[in-house]
Amino acid sequence: MFTVAFQVVVDQYVDLKYQGYYYFSKSIDIAAVLPITVLVPPVNIVFLNWYPFDSSVKRKMIYILLWVIFMLLYEALALLPEPWGYFNYGWWEFWHSAIADPILLYMLLKYYQWFVK
Repeated sequence: MFTVAFQVVVDQYVDLKYQGYYYFSKSIDIAAVLPITVLVPPVNIVFLNWYPFDSSVKRKMIYILLWVIFMLLYEALALLPEPWGYFNYGWWEFWHSAIADPILLYMLLKYYQWFVK
């Protein structure tokens, strides 16, 4: 639930307030709820389910790096023109995601570890 709430808050600021990126159209769109509610939670569950908690730091870093690569490839696909793509950039650029994604995955991991304690 935290990840969905966090995603909604971040999207509201970056999408609607700062026009950094948007889903489907620049206006408020009910279709934009689908990627947030249907895509983000299962991806986060899979990330946490397969995370190598008992492995070395090197293996953990490689795992996160592989997920970042996967996320960036998915974002590149979502940026394709319609009918395949649904994601569009305002001022946001691909390298912003390359920086933000590992930070967001780390935050998700730390929140999960805090919550499980």
